[in-house]
Amino acid sequence: MEALEKGFARRIKTRILGPQHRFCVVAPPELGPVCLKEISGLDIPGPEAGDAGVEFSGRLKDAYICNLRLRTAGRVLCRLEPFRAGAAEELFHKASLIPWELWLNPDVPLDIEVHVERSRISHEGRVAEVVSESIEKGLRGRRTTLFEDAPAGENANSAAGDAHPDDIGLKQKILVRLIENHCLISLDTSGAHLHQRGYRLRHTGAPLRETLAAAVLFKSDWKSNEPLVDGMCGAGTFPIEAALISRKIAPGSGRNFLFQKWPSFQKETWEYLCRKAKEACLPKSPVRIIGMDVDPEAVGVSAENANRAGVGGDIELERMDFFEFDPAKKKLKNGLLVLNPPYGVRLDSEGASLYERIGAHLRLNFKGWKFAVLAGSRGEAAAMGTGRLRLWKIRHGGMPVTVVFGRIAP
Repeated sequence: MEALEKGFARRIKTRILGPQHRFCVVAPPELGPVCLKEISGLDIPGPEAGDAGVEFSGRLKDAYICNLRLRTAGRVLCRLEPFRAGAAEELFHKASLIPWELWLNPDVPLDIEVHVERSRISHEGRVAEVVSESIEKGLRGRRTTLFEDAPAGENANSAAGDAHPDDIGLKQKILVRLIENHCLISLDTSGAHLHQRGYRLRHTGAPLRETLAAAVLFKSDWKSNEPLVDGMCGAGTFPIEAALISRKIAPGSGRNFLFQKWPSFQKETWEYLCRKAKEACLPKSPVRIIGMDVDPEAVGVSAENANRAGVGGDIELERMDFFEFDPAKKKLKNGLLVLNPPYGVRLDSEGASLYERIGAHLRLNFKGWKFAVLAGSRGEAAAMGTGRLRLWKIRHGGMPVTVVFGRIAP
């Protein structure tokens, strides 16, 4: 038994840990350039823009780093070696050559997603079936449960009462792309989407994704030594992300990842990376961060989320109508104002009139301040009347959104 375990460990080292692999950091097209800039600052070798986000070649340690440190990424995929598959038999044979037992944990249900274009095997369900059969062969008959067949709220081989909270609903996403008879299989390393930092358990409706909030802060040219004010903080996503950035807290430090379930997981390497990330954190935010909302429930939810994120002491939260806020009364130097008001069809939008009021309030009280305001349309953005603007068109929750960047003249 000991010899078998040593042999398995050697194979993992030789086949999985030793070689370089191709990785894809998934990000929406709008966030791709921001994510590429982030990765370039992490000492990751040769990142480059790709169709699905950012691609690079490296070792598994680099995937650990991306999951832990990136603020604007959706998930991190590990690309397996591509191959040609012109028939189901060829697909099964070549997929069976993949050392699945070195990659996969058979206790984690599979979620196989297939996309087929212009290939002889035209049925996506058939492709998923063949890949599943090749995995079963690789695991020597120990069949991994397909995610849709697993008991609700449970993993395949553990009762929900015995599972870690982060493991409930855990699945191994496997993406299969068969384009013109060429197959590319990618394994998810992240698990839950990376915007799920673990701190936002409650929200107050139409929440802003953490990854998008971080991207807006980066695109606004906000410096982490400048004050930040969120005049309509909702669940507190903007202030919390700003506090995490200003204190240099890794966004993935409060959650678990799928790669921790892999047979190849390097526990000591992961603990070292987490320890180094923690050592780089500042004890408190070097800048004032203020969040306010007219809704007392929103302020309470923001406080809960901030405390859960470990930055409760870094954010000044209060119930207040933004249109009554004057930064001079708080003795704030010029910084960044962020607003995520009701826009378009979201919540109870006031349309252009709301943005006219926002613009008037900014011109009166925020002279010299930068701002980033989310709007439902170009017309709403123009209604602010704040002069020259920089517009960033994105999608959030399936809706087109315009982020308006600018600076109020002194």
